[in-house]
Amino acid sequence: MSTSSETPVLHPNAVSPGFTKYDIVACVLTFVAAVCVALRFAHRSRNRDYALDDWTALAALVYAVGVLIGTILISIPSIAGAGYHITTYTVAQLDNYLKLALATDVLYNFSVAGSKASIVFFYHRIFSIDDHFRIFMRIILVLIVGNCLAATLGLILSDQPVQAQWNVGMPYTSINDRAFWTSMAVVNIVLDMLILGIAQFKVWKLNMSLRRKVLVSFVFMLGAFTIITSILRIVYLLVVDIADLTYTLTTAGIWTNVEMNLSTICACAPVIYSFVRIKTNGGRSTTARSAGYKVGNPNGIITIGSAKGMIRDRFNDTESEVGLSYSAYHNIDEEDGDSHSLKAMDRIHVKRAFQVSS
Repeated sequence: MSTSSETPVLHPNAVSPGFTKYDIVACVLTFVAAVCVALRFAHRSRNRDYALDDWTALAALVYAVGVLIGTILISIPSIAGAGYHITTYTVAQLDNYLKLALATDVLYNFSVAGSKASIVFFYHRIFSIDDHFRIFMRIILVLIVGNCLAATLGLILSDQPVQAQWNVGMPYTSINDRAFWTSMAVVNIVLDMLILGIAQFKVWKLNMSLRRKVLVSFVFMLGAFTIITSILRIVYLLVVDIADLTYTLTTAGIWTNVEMNLSTICACAPVIYSFVRIKTNGGRSTTARSAGYKVGNPNGIITIGSAKGMIRDRFNDTESEVGLSYSAYHNIDEEDGDSHSLKAMDRIHVKRAFQVSS
């Protein structure tokens, strides 16, 4: 008669403790990211002023939801049951684990690239009067896309043949997985630092009061939290035991999810800040008019083609992003008394001159 001790013991028919935490963290942060993106679109809906920075933020969220679905599926014991030692798995469970892990890794890269692109498009939107800055942002955007494609192709083609990625027992050759993960994470950190640094450089060159500069700088500095989580992710990736991947990758996976969702949250932070400011101001946009400016007499400094009534509407409807206004014209709005002239965008026809004065 056989006994229970003679029967191979697989992992328990329950979600592992590590992936219980993982699922909770993923659900909470994805929900927060979804709320942030929803608030972003609620803010834009006031003037239907949707642009690429909004759509890329939405794309980042969609990919993050895909990662969440994959994370939940991979934790279900009947599918893969991630979070246990690799020796406790059946071949079918390992195949499912490796397939879902590859899918979520690819979606993670697209989500992070989307949130980075959202920030770059946002900077391009509010600082578009600076030609050199626009060129630099386009270079950063190319690097983001290139990094995303390199990471995705590296993940898919890391094993040869490709089917060996999820087909346990198939002979294969492979790259150094840990070195690849780490190098891609380092590139992400460098891109984040470039994006964060250029924003600080631009903010501190603006003609605004010190108080406003500090406030705007702080909002943009929220992106530093993404860099911190990226560093923590690298630390945990370096201690992953490739031979026991199903167990040792859990903590690194948690920090990967934190980094991904925090990136989307931080990308929405400036727009949410503007949304809150408008709500606390009784629904008024912080524009040249609401900040106490008035349209002066024509003097030839700036020209925008429009009737006076239309100009008044544009002043009233223009949004303010953390103190930086943009719409059919560009201006820096300042509540503390500094005055800034409006700079028309290329698509506006020249007909009449206006100036913002204190």
